[in-house]
Amino acid sequence: MLAINSIVANALLFSSLLLVIGVPVFYMTQSNPEDNRNPNIKKIEILAGVWFHLVLLQALVGEYITHQMSV
Repeated sequence: MLAINSIVANALLFSSLLLVIGVPVFYMTQSNPEDNRNPNIKKIEILAGVWFHLVLLQALVGEYITHQMSV
């Protein structure tokens, strides 16, 4: 159980690192900042969606493991 929690936590940390570094890079390298449907903006939205779902998964896995350890 702790190994699963560790894997999910590391995935969350890695995706957070990608967002912290990737969002400014994608934003600064876009050719037209006024275009809301720019491919770089789409990449930022996808990374943010993945990060959000990993946060939810981390919370569920952590709660499940805490419940299993208390039984």
